[in-house]
Amino acid sequence: MKIIIAGAGEVGYHLAKQLSLDEHDITIIDIDGARLDRIGSNSDVLTIPGSSTSIEILKSAHVENTDLLVAVTSSEAVNVNTAILAKKLGAKRTIARVSNDEYISADYKDMFKNLGVDNLIYPEDLAAIELVKLIERAAATDVIEFENGLLTLIGLKLDKNAKVIHKTMRETASEYHSLNYRIVAIHRGMRTLIPSGNDIFLP
Repeated sequence: MKIIIAGAGEVGYHLAKQLSLDEHDITIIDIDGARLDRIGSNSDVLTIPGSSTSIEILKSAHVENTDLLVAVTSSEAVNVNTAILAKKLGAKRTIARVSNDEYISADYKDMFKNLGVDNLIYPEDLAAIELVKLIERAAATDVIEFENGLLTLIGLKLDKNAKVIHKTMRETASEYHSLNYRIVAIHRGMRTLIPSGNDIFLP
């Protein structure tokens, strides 16, 4: 995935390190050159000095081709504005770190989504690993956890470029045998199917 991280503080630093190890294409933006030097010397990331609320800076990071933008600066206003701008400029998905728990109320979820902020992260000390988990699910249309995360039901919409397209369930299970998952249903048009090993993945 191509990911832009706004903010090279502690959360942004550790998030960039973790995601670069997972071979994501990471660009990190910050106004503090020393912070960028620190992350640039320790991780395989592209660093851009400047404000993430600058349209020109976001364009220089190729936000229009970005799968995900994560805004984790120390400023709630900067994070929300960055996410809104990024979405308007073409980012597929946006996440903003906030310090006001009022914003994460279900009553305001649709309001922020309409503005261009797909997900809000709270509280302030949220560990970077929790952000990684959310990013790994960025392609999911539905995520439901059971038993405090021991079992997770994930709904995915496959596009035409997905690696599993036109492969059978059996072929995919063999190719990704190290993954602990089970396909429980396929939704096509108005029909929901219980899959067998011979069913084929379609976009």
